[in-house]
Amino acid sequence: MEVIHATPVNILGGSLFGILLAALCFGALTIQTSSYYCAFPNDGRPVKLVVGVLWTLQAFQLACSAQSLYWWSVKNYNNPLALKWGTWEFSMHQINIVCSSVTVQTFFAHRVYSLSANLYVGVLVQVLVLLQLGFGTATSVKANMHLELQVIVKESKWLFVSWLAIQAATDIVIAIWMCLLLRRRRTGFQKTDSVINRMVLYTISPGLVTSVLSCIDLVLFAKYGFQFGVIVICMTLGPFYSITMLINLHTRKTLQARLSTPSLFERNSMKKIIRENAEGHGRGGSRLQA
Repeated sequence: MEVIHATPVNILGGSLFGILLAALCFGALTIQTSSYYCAFPNDGRPVKLVVGVLWTLQAFQLACSAQSLYWWSVKNYNNPLALKWGTWEFSMHQINIVCSSVTVQTFFAHRVYSLSANLYVGVLVQVLVLLQLGFGTATSVKANMHLELQVIVKESKWLFVSWLAIQAATDIVIAIWMCLLLRRRRTGFQKTDSVINRMVLYTISPGLVTSVLSCIDLVLFAKYGFQFGVIVICMTLGPFYSITMLINLHTRKTLQARLSTPSLFERNSMKKIIRENAEGHGRGGSRLQA
């Protein structure tokens, strides 16, 4: 493995570009969060709490990113040796990704269980999520034990690669299961099936984005270590996971708007599918208007 040198282009450039993208994502997430609380006041408290926690995580992450860049570029100005070392704020990127991805994947695992009504399917998906949590936590602990970037790469390469691989695999498995379960709900009515197709698109697109980013991050880190692209993706992957969940929550309003013209049978069929594809049953789920 060729470990790339801690140059200003890789560390400072990657951090600066990553912060800019993360700030854009945080702005989009803030708008989505505000719109969600206004559009779905009847959603259960657990889901509202999760949305608030995800927003708080990204706000904290953005502050940590700015502090780490300040430490490298201002406090250690004209000190190239400082670029070989990370800070605890810099290590927060990885912890944020773990917290965000596990939260969002658990949310979708519950949806898979709600749609399938099969405990084994839900448990299988959740096991993958917990496996990702385990490797991600171990990676975080190992990285904080050795803040020297090249030491982290050499001693923790297999942990990072395993964690990112499981993370990408979990996203793909969730997307595939959701699509299969939704397509089984086809009714044969053109309008209803059109809405189901749109639900499949909304399900697979966000999962595809996060899994592709994880795979790219995996390949770049395995070959180069803390390279420009690795740092950029690390700073934006957490916000992308949060945006994924908010997009999925907001699609209910769009899908319900498409139910204004179908027949009564189609409307009732689709209301049932959307309800099962929402947060789940019970107090944590959404209450769709009749």
